[in-house]
Amino acid sequence: MYRLLIVDDLPIIVDGLLELFEQTHHLQLEVMKAYSGEEALEVLSQHRIDIVISDIKMPGLEGIELLQEIKSQWPACKVIFLTGYNDFQYARSAITFGGFDYILKVESDEKIIQSVERAIEKIEEENNQEQMIARAQSKMRLALPSLQKEYMWGLFQGKQVTDSQLAQAFKEIDIELDATRPVYLLIGRVDAWREMFTTPDKALLTYALQNICDEYLSSHVRCYSVVFELSKIVWMIQPKVSDSLSADAIDDQDWVRAHRYTSGILETVQETCKRLLGLSVSFLLGNEATTWDNVSDRFHSIKYGLMQGHGLFNEVILTDKDIQKNEDGNKYGSYHDGFYHARVQLLMSCLENNHREQFNKLYVELTSIWNDPGITYERKTELYHSLSAVFLFYIHKNREIRDYINTQMELDKLYRHGDSASWTELIQYFWQMADCFFEWNAMRGTQLPTEVVNKVHRYIEEHIATDISLNALADYVSLNPSYLSRLYKQITGIGLSKYVNDYRNLTAKDMLLNTSMKVNEIAAALGYNSALAFIRFFKKQNETTPQDYRMTRSQTPNQGQ
Repeated sequence: MYRLLIVDDLPIIVDGLLELFEQTHHLQLEVMKAYSGEEALEVLSQHRIDIVISDIKMPGLEGIELLQEIKSQWPACKVIFLTGYNDFQYARSAITFGGFDYILKVESDEKIIQSVERAIEKIEEENNQEQMIARAQSKMRLALPSLQKEYMWGLFQGKQVTDSQLAQAFKEIDIELDATRPVYLLIGRVDAWREMFTTPDKALLTYALQNICDEYLSSHVRCYSVVFELSKIVWMIQPKVSDSLSADAIDDQDWVRAHRYTSGILETVQETCKRLLGLSVSFLLGNEATTWDNVSDRFHSIKYGLMQGHGLFNEVILTDKDIQKNEDGNKYGSYHDGFYHARVQLLMSCLENNHREQFNKLYVELTSIWNDPGITYERKTELYHSLSAVFLFYIHKNREIRDYINTQMELDKLYRHGDSASWTELIQYFWQMADCFFEWNAMRGTQLPTEVVNKVHRYIEEHIATDISLNALADYVSLNPSYLSRLYKQITGIGLSKYVNDYRNLTAKDMLLNTSMKVNEIAAALGYNSALAFIRFFKKQNETTPQDYRMTRSQTPNQGQ
């Protein structure tokens, strides 16, 4: 029910309209009245009013002034002006200040009722929009943690963004970090799980560890955390800025205090996790803040640092200084194992995702040790075997690329390294092989419309009842899953999941109309674990249940599908 207020300094007008709307039962209105603008304000201060019918010209508080007061208190209220002044200036003023309608007192009762009906329709339309926006915002709030994690994980995996893109992304997905300032990285892990713990148990306990550490940290520093590999968490940490200060007010001492607090609180976090969760946890804290363009390298370096030396023990608290080699005067002193393994892993990621520019940069940095007389033969040989492992893994994972590489160059140097090839020759050899990989990826990109897309579609048709996950499809066409997903959408204009849903929907319709299969049989044939899951899917796609669709279409055989 909507509440209507009638305002006029002529009682006969007010009482006449009150009687009119009390007799107009289909509108279901609660009607109130006021004989002046001031009296109307008193009513508005005590009740929510949905619609106001008011005279424009009244002694004291006139209609336009009343409209402004109404909009300040009840912005959604619709104000309809009745007046005996057939003057366009009044109408323009009414609309300018937010009036809903403008009609003359000499208009028929039907015209007045129609204006109120339109006001009600407008209110309901706005309410529906507000509900849609509220639902969208609610869904956005639910999806926000996943969006945040996906974006931040991309940065850790080497995604390159500009400063402005980073700042905009942080604003859009509500990450409370300063995109213009570096971050300390902290990685924590659960040291061991009891055998009785299931995967959901582990996820819940890791989430509890994350919350405990977040709570301790957030009281003194600004932080954001991401769970990875089920039992590990990475935190990004910056000094907290006082509400009364600008971000520019942060100085070197603030960074020192933030690092000191973080380092000091970790023992308390360990004790709390031991007492409340029964978990042994370890931490490794970056000793220096890292810029966002270097956050991927530093993340992998610290992550691997927690997997070697003292980091292999339980309940440890380390900084990355503790795991670096203390070789005074060695310009590769920072080239510790964590850093080295991180770069090798990123190199393989560049091959899989076709990131040529980043591959070149990493390759030059890694292979620079082959031309340095100060690096030991053992270290150089270790890099050779690491690179060979990366390239061999990629070749054997993709049978088609193996055939292509065999036509371009010899693979012998991947299997053995003798004195026949110098380190400089090996740099050129691996570089040439990388060229072959990227050329092959480029050719695969041009073949997608005629070959890979058809291959994907054929696999979906043949395996609709079993596994048609992105990973299964990627393995079938020998491409990285994320790379396949991006390329498929780029070529076809739709996502793989939409194609799968469309194919399932069309197949389901065909089975419903042209076979006698039961709904649960169709569900199984389309890869659903239960008939209920299939029914929900079908209803979402077609706004009707499978059984209703079958019955309706069987009665109208000439109607197209």
